[in-house]
Amino acid sequence: MSLGKHILILIILFIGAFNIFASDNDYIIYSIGNEEENCKFEDNRVNCIYKDSDGFIWVGTGGSVERINGKYTSVYHFTEKQVGITPASFLVNTLIEYQKHDFWVGNIQGLFHINHEKRTLERVFPEEINFSVQALEKDEENRLYIGTVNGLYIYDGKQLRHIIIDEKNILSVNNRILDIAVYNHTSVWLLTPNGVVICDAKSGALKQYKCTLPSCGALKCLVKVNDTLYIGTEKGNIITFDLLRQSFAPYWNEANVPISDLVHEKEILGVATNGQGIYLLSLPEGKTIYSATCGTETGQDLLSNNISSILLSQGNVWCGTGYYLGMNLLRKKNESFKRYDKGIFKTKDIAVRSYLPTKEYSFIGTREGFYYVHEATGKIQYINVRNDNTGNLRSNLIFSFYEYEGDILIGTCGGGLATFYPRTGTFKETPLTHACVSNDIFMFLEDEEKKLWLATSDGLYSYDKQTQTIREYNASNSNMPGNIVYGIYLDSSNRFWVGTDKGLAIFDKHTGKCSQDMLPDIYCKEVIRYIHEGRDGTLFFCLLSYRLLVSDKSLNNFHYLPLLCPNLIQDDQGFYWLGQWDGVLRSDERLEHYTFFPSINDLNTNAGPPILKDENGMLWICGTKGLFRVNPQVEFTPSPIQITEMQVNGNLYADDYKLKQDSTLYLNSNENTITFRFSSLGYEKPELLKYEYMLQGKDSTWIILANEDKVSYFDLPAGKYVFQIRKFLDSDSTAQISFEIKVNYFWMIYTIITIIVVIVSFILFFNRKKTASTEVVLPNASPEEIQPEVKVTVQPTESYVKLSEEEASEVIDALKKYMQEQQAYLNVDLKQSEVAAAIGYPTYLLSAIFTHYLKMGYYDFVNSYRVEQFKQSVSEGKHKKYTLVTLAEKCGFKSKASFFRAFKKFTGTTPNEYIQQFDKE
Repeated sequence: MSLGKHILILIILFIGAFNIFASDNDYIIYSIGNEEENCKFEDNRVNCIYKDSDGFIWVGTGGSVERINGKYTSVYHFTEKQVGITPASFLVNTLIEYQKHDFWVGNIQGLFHINHEKRTLERVFPEEINFSVQALEKDEENRLYIGTVNGLYIYDGKQLRHIIIDEKNILSVNNRILDIAVYNHTSVWLLTPNGVVICDAKSGALKQYKCTLPSCGALKCLVKVNDTLYIGTEKGNIITFDLLRQSFAPYWNEANVPISDLVHEKEILGVATNGQGIYLLSLPEGKTIYSATCGTETGQDLLSNNISSILLSQGNVWCGTGYYLGMNLLRKKNESFKRYDKGIFKTKDIAVRSYLPTKEYSFIGTREGFYYVHEATGKIQYINVRNDNTGNLRSNLIFSFYEYEGDILIGTCGGGLATFYPRTGTFKETPLTHACVSNDIFMFLEDEEKKLWLATSDGLYSYDKQTQTIREYNASNSNMPGNIVYGIYLDSSNRFWVGTDKGLAIFDKHTGKCSQDMLPDIYCKEVIRYIHEGRDGTLFFCLLSYRLLVSDKSLNNFHYLPLLCPNLIQDDQGFYWLGQWDGVLRSDERLEHYTFFPSINDLNTNAGPPILKDENGMLWICGTKGLFRVNPQVEFTPSPIQITEMQVNGNLYADDYKLKQDSTLYLNSNENTITFRFSSLGYEKPELLKYEYMLQGKDSTWIILANEDKVSYFDLPAGKYVFQIRKFLDSDSTAQISFEIKVNYFWMIYTIITIIVVIVSFILFFNRKKTASTEVVLPNASPEEIQPEVKVTVQPTESYVKLSEEEASEVIDALKKYMQEQQAYLNVDLKQSEVAAAIGYPTYLLSAIFTHYLKMGYYDFVNSYRVEQFKQSVSEGKHKKYTLVTLAEKCGFKSKASFFRAFKKFTGTTPNEYIQQFDKE
């Protein structure tokens, strides 16, 4: 951040600030269905939203029903043809899962049933119900209640019954059933424009309650919560109907437009309006706790104020628009991860390098100085080298803080140590700051004798404040493996660990000597950045290469964990939190189960600062885009993964209704190009999802996949396979499909016959040649008439144009220059004739160059550039963003098979093996 920006922030902060994190009711608003890069609906008029028993979200549109599968949808079309020019002749009003995976749909023409096999919507009871179906509900005995504009229908699985509310006048508005709420296993409440009706499902008996609050206008929708019906009205009010007292009462009246839909979850009532966006109300209090409209804030507002439907699911809000704009998802800001902000001071634009909370102040270290915040008053000060007139702060890059005897010790990069007194905002010189002037101060440690230890770039320092004694320990005077001391730690066994640039050692404070005798030789040379001990005595050593070395308390069992981890901490519940470049990883105490939290709100740790735990048990993470507080006491419920589709040879083979984890699919030998699609039922943003997959029977390790929802395998040989997909390192989220590709016995027989025919033909040919070479004497010919054998030798002709070395070199140089500068190899359909034309030589001449001078074929030549491009992409980290197939395509390969063949040919290894080796290095 520039000096000007810091000054501007400080000027604004003098106005006054107060401590604020994200409000409890803040949401991040996403649009769905109208963007090419995300899930896109076939029809953008979303009129109803439904969540099924598997956790999938379904939407009813103006002409279809679509299930959201993450980055794409499964579309179900009506089998009937559209009549007339009505833009939404099949507008879906309601949707319900009658039984497991058995869906019924009501639209403006009637009742329909979903056919998963054909992905169609087929009309049900066309003679009886050929008008608008407004509402669908079911009870515990699997009776289906069908609310229409012509009364109520009840279907028990065998018979369909019709109940008219007002039999005297079939055109009465009382026969228009707008909504339904199940009361118990024998009765339901029906909503009409004038009031509510209770209906006995067995006898068909009805009792009407006309609304006694005429100022509300016509009634529009309802939702039942316990013994109360909450009813949305035409004039924007919400009223209640007490089911025990059978009485209406006002409840909420902040909207001035019709209420189009109501829904509830826990203590929240969701309100969709026809003109004022959405509201979320506190059910017990009847007060608005959140609202959202269109046009309030660019990028953080609704698509439209005309909201046709609303759904609350696990704290998130789904709402559909009425003007062909798709839908919005309002995701609750994760209350467990909060960016530290202070009034108008935001850490979002700051790369935080270190942090220290004290009773009065919070210290935030950056690459351009540090902030210190007085928590009680909200006063914020910013200090860097330029505005420190004393010259005691010699570097702006702040590596570490430590509170010591009322002072704040500040460790810098290349500027040594500074001592700061926050109450006066001044620096002071001490013997320790004189000793540490120009080195890097990585971290501090205070032992049981109140002696202070500093890990620095030129050794280990100790400071005894009582005697004012400073000692320096390094490779020359203490047997320390290296002079750069990154990490120090005093464990529960009173072992003083020192991690250096040349390895790990145990330091004896009394003798001042280091020893590696207790450590296995293989681990003594590892460069250790950070050390931590779990409450069960497990020791963790974070390497500078971000690998994680683990040992038991007795030091008898050292091993590596298969993950990258620059830092970690254990919370008060026993869970480990491990820093990652693209989020945070949580593990149980036994290191068996992991949950990955991706870069929510740009949360990602950088390589240096450890995760800090304060006195309240809160965790603090220094990130590249701010400082974050993590509340580890919140219950985390990761969303499951569902494999949604299996495609064989490019065609849909089965969806998740047929794909079972405990069964095996059998494929023919030619059905060997397989694609799996999958979805997280948490509906996270695709770029925040991080998966791992493995095909047992082919892959030997888990392969990381980010921002993708499908995996493809090409030309699989016959055999048994199990495809597994899971959230990153989360074994509990694993979904799998087993399949077997059969052996082609016909092809084997054909191959054997072909081999036999070839062998027989060769034998016959050999015998024929042998007979032809034997001297033959004609029976009536004299010896004089027998002519001697005449041998004709044919001289081979040159099959290419001869070029001098200089001429050939000129063509080759032009060819290579074209490939390098134009990157023509990125064209997957690049032809030899096109290359010849581009460099100005005839095709036959170019063929001669490849055959006789370069000694390789044209495609091998082009593929060599593509392989190098792939290796360059891996070095840039693109393999963590794209799948192998996608990355290969970006490098010019047309298929996975050609890519793998070429890569193996030019490198002697497979792409996966190359990447694994690269990541280790």
